[in-house]
Amino acid sequence: MNLGDEIDALLEPVEGQEKPIQPSRTPKAEWRPGVEWSGSEGVVTTKPIEGMQQPEWKAVLSVFELDPDEYQVVEPVLFNAWHGPSADGPVLYRQWKAKIVRRRHQTYADVTELIDEIRRHKPTAKRTPTGDGAFVVVLADWQIGKDGSGGTVRRVLAAIDAVEHRVKELRRLKRPLGRLFVLWTGDSVEGCVGHYEMQTFLVELDRRSQVKVTRRLLRDALIRWSRLFDEVVVVAVGGNHGENRRESKAFTTFGDNDDLAVVEQVAEVLAGNPEVYGHVKFVFPPDHLTMTVEVSGWILGLTHGHIARESGAAEAKLSRWYERQAGGKQPIGQADILVTGHYHHLRVADWGACTWLQAPALDSGSEWWRLSRGSDAATGVLTFAVYPDRKVADLEVL
Repeated sequence: MNLGDEIDALLEPVEGQEKPIQPSRTPKAEWRPGVEWSGSEGVVTTKPIEGMQQPEWKAVLSVFELDPDEYQVVEPVLFNAWHGPSADGPVLYRQWKAKIVRRRHQTYADVTELIDEIRRHKPTAKRTPTGDGAFVVVLADWQIGKDGSGGTVRRVLAAIDAVEHRVKELRRLKRPLGRLFVLWTGDSVEGCVGHYEMQTFLVELDRRSQVKVTRRLLRDALIRWSRLFDEVVVVAVGGNHGENRRESKAFTTFGDNDDLAVVEQVAEVLAGNPEVYGHVKFVFPPDHLTMTVEVSGWILGLTHGHIARESGAAEAKLSRWYERQAGGKQPIGQADILVTGHYHHLRVADWGACTWLQAPALDSGSEWWRLSRGSDAATGVLTFAVYPDRKVADLEVL
């Protein structure tokens, strides 16, 4: 499966090394019973079956030691038919061949080679930013792995460059940007099952590959941006697509989330070279869905957005949810700035004591939304600055 040079490079098991040589084999004409697996999907071929009816696929998967709760058969289903002899005369036999996909995948850390690579990095020239202001980058809703991931990867790579240019532009305007905050709003991966009916059929990458690509993109962004600031703070929360799901429901804990696993892995990788990356800090919750941090004297609150369960449009849901958090004296209810993802479009609202910033996404969009609503939201990365005398300033979508 060719998803484009950028995403293929990020999917290499080990970066910067030669690909293994695959032995060549002469294909045979007959169908050989068994399972062939390639990446995120495979093909199962039955033994010859008498008659015309399709087999019971769960039984077929079990014969080949595949758990029907973890694998499923999807279209297309093919067959090969012929007549064979028997005591009662010729009998019709068929072999059936079908595509299979995984329902769920395990996440593998796969960070050893990244830690070794980070340890070889050398310090760059001394950073000289000054000021009590902060530059904020919101990384929202990449959903790596869904149909169109190649375009998403290219947008992320372009955003890494664009953030650098924006910081330099603001500093030329004498903005006092002393710290960088990177907000990770969740839904960084697509997941493989349980979020909508066609998800398993439409994903391009399995769960391990989704995590790998996302991890390497975040790592590369932080390596680049960390050269511009003496202090970098990564603040993360989990989204709904990162949840560990069974039958469309999260069934473990709030913290058991691939969005947080990615950040945790990158934190461990950069910690392998504290001389170069010791100024990069990570803040994420152990087992809840909101975070608050102090930014230039203001309280910034972060949540993905899916826990606002009220009816209505995005702002109505979140404003009522925020009011209840404030009434219950929860930390997120004290936020001066509330940043959310989940809704994939830009919104800015002044709620009086709180300014709400809804971030656009970088994913490939939703065909269902286009067909049902007739509209599409622009992709981009939300950036803004926070100063002691201004909550939100210099806002721009890159």
